Amino acid sequence: MTASNEGKRSAWNSLEICKLASAVLTPMTVLLLGCVIWSGQREIVQHWERDQIEQRKVADAEARERERLRDVRFSIHREVAPLLNDIFSYHFYVGAWKELSPADVIAKKRKLDSLMYSNMPLFTPGLFKLYHSFMAQSFRGAGNHLGESRIRSNIECRLPHLDNASERWRNYFTHEDNRPSICLTYTTLVGRMSEELLLLSLSRLNEPGSEQHSMCPKLYDISRCS
Repeated sequence: MTASNEGKRSAWNSLEICKLASAVLTPMTVLLLGCVIWSGQREIVQHWERDQIEQRKVADAEARERERLRDVRFSIHREVAPLLNDIFSYHFYVGAWKELSPADVIAKKRKLDSLMYSNMPLFTPGLFKLYHSFMAQSFRGAGNHLGESRIRSNIECRLPHLDNASERWRNYFTHEDNRPSICLTYTTLVGRMSEELLLLSLSRLNEPGSEQHSMCPKLYDISRCS
């Protein structure tokens, strides 16, 4: 075998080896790159999944807290609503008003104030402003720490139920008819309370004028009682 043939064979063998190496290394390189890319993507996906789990945990915790707050507010509402209604009914001579003495009404005011103020952090300032408005229209403050609040209503039509205590009972009243203002503040207050408790939207109660007055009980003519 000549030197020329040996050189050609050596060159041919080197070329074949390069081709074979390229055929083997190329898919391995592609596979390696694929593994690197897949590993990076998997970490991104896992990180996203962990974020989603944490966000769901936070959302669930917030939902439970809202539900707990709603339950607390609703339990307060179950105590407050009947007291508000009793005061409102007494002013309008409807419902069980005949069963209440003026002292009973003042006692209900005190209980309402205690409930509302002791739970103030659970309600918005807007609701408390409406509460103050209703109470201001329903009662006249004593003006000092020794006096007593009075009911902003007339004593007329209540005299048959005074049981010979008319003079003493007269001191509980301001002797005025404030029913229209009481109705406006009452319906606005109970509407806002319903919205804050997430029970019902009564935004139509906030519409001015006649529609709101139409929700009030009939204004009995108390002049016939005198």
